[in-house]
Amino acid sequence: MLRERLTIGRRALLAGTAAATVLGHLRAAGARTPGQLIIGMNEEAVNFNPLLYVNTGVETSVEFIVFDAPWKLDPTGSFVPNLATEIPTQANGGISADGKTWTIKLRKDVLWHDGTPFTAADMIFTLDTLLNPKVVVRSRNGHEHVETYKAVDDYTVLIKLKDNFAPYLVSWQKTSVIPKHVLASVPDINTADFNTNPIGTGPFRFKERVAGSYISFTPNEKYHGGKPKLNLLVQKYIADQQTMYAQYQTGEIDIYDINGIPPVLFAKAKQIPQSKTLLSPSPFVEFIYFNCAKPQFQEKVVRQAIYKAVDKKGWIDAVWYGVPVPTLSYLPPNHWAYNKNLEDPGYDPKQAAAMLDAAGWTVGADGVRAKNGVRLAFTMSTTAGNKPREQAQQLVQQNLKKINIEMTIKNMPGSVVWGDYTIKGEYDTLMVAWDPLLYPDPDYTDRIHSKLIPAKGGSGSNYVQYENPEIDDLCAKGVAAVDQAERKKIYDRIQEILLEDVPFAPIFSWQAIMAAHDWVSGYTVNPYTSTNSWNTGDWSVT
Repeated sequence: MLRERLTIGRRALLAGTAAATVLGHLRAAGARTPGQLIIGMNEEAVNFNPLLYVNTGVETSVEFIVFDAPWKLDPTGSFVPNLATEIPTQANGGISADGKTWTIKLRKDVLWHDGTPFTAADMIFTLDTLLNPKVVVRSRNGHEHVETYKAVDDYTVLIKLKDNFAPYLVSWQKTSVIPKHVLASVPDINTADFNTNPIGTGPFRFKERVAGSYISFTPNEKYHGGKPKLNLLVQKYIADQQTMYAQYQTGEIDIYDINGIPPVLFAKAKQIPQSKTLLSPSPFVEFIYFNCAKPQFQEKVVRQAIYKAVDKKGWIDAVWYGVPVPTLSYLPPNHWAYNKNLEDPGYDPKQAAAMLDAAGWTVGADGVRAKNGVRLAFTMSTTAGNKPREQAQQLVQQNLKKINIEMTIKNMPGSVVWGDYTIKGEYDTLMVAWDPLLYPDPDYTDRIHSKLIPAKGGSGSNYVQYENPEIDDLCAKGVAAVDQAERKKIYDRIQEILLEDVPFAPIFSWQAIMAAHDWVSGYTVNPYTSTNSWNTGDWSVT
């Protein structure tokens, strides 16, 4: 391990990044420096444009560190002004009586990291970019409901919606603003240098990325939210969770975040001196994602049978030690819109096999089912080095072998598997956790609408390539409804259809096990965000 770290440090020095030692890559056990914090990540961020990135969580962490949105959500679920001076409401005149006209008032003391003043022009440019069909945004975050928009003056934006859109407050909480003065003249934002060398208004400035090793950030001394307490923040990439846990034990990293400590180590983690463990409820749900465009999965009976053949409770108990919460939906069971009438198909390999038999998927001489020349064989991919997922894959592989389905494990680095491999629909199945992009709103349009399939040339996050006209219609009705009871009925129906069609198989709602050393202050888990880097300006190390 020491040799590996020395090699990394030498490589960084040769590349001209003499900061490697300063950044803590050679930090000995307990040799921390006040004001410098290292957060461990077992997935690697590669795209830092907040409108384009794919890997929710690890890249969201960079977004929260470097960029700002008009407002953010705190751990109580309350909206807190950020770039805006106040949260628009009908009471303060920020939202019209019909809910379609929004007035956003902006702070006058915000600077981009290069010293350029932030203005309403940046908000307008961000909307222009989101609504530009040539830009492959990961989500339009509900802004497709915008009819017109303009800057009334340098610090006021007026937006008119085509229709009522209940989650629009969440839309702007999910939309970090990008700089017009940097990007307006760029020929193609999809390939801009900005995507790997970002300039934001956030609490920290992007310093550098050493691929396969770390990303470093320095404080934004003129941050409108107050000068950050840290003088250096490092997001360190450690692919293997066991290795990251070992480095946390020795104090080589200060915070263990994102996917969390493997549950098998939960009891031991609670015994680490000068450390606290925190259960972090999460908007993420763990799925088996089916590529519905592949011939093996075009019949829903196949997806249904696989879901029934997988021992979901065994997965949760054996791999995750009972920490996560079972779910039958894309929503956590404690969410107000969760359909509590969903019926669990259960674990029944015999019935799963019978379903496939009845559908004409017969067992061939090689022991694998086939139909019309298509073998029921496929790969399953996730981030290499994620030990719990690797164990879960082996469990699923064994489950499916019992009903004559051949599943091959094909894992890759996170930067590969969550890139074009996912976006362009090159995968067969994925083991993945994703959140509703407008969480805590229950809208799931970006992940299930037929017009939001990036593999077919569009934007959006419908990576399973699922198409259902009724779902499309319900998605539109769900975001247009204002009354929560009415919305509940709509989302109940959406969840019923998804459980019937199984474009993705929900397994559990995450409760990640985070940890922070006692010398860290300000780190607070937030159940409404996909990462706990939501308030890095408040973090400190003594």
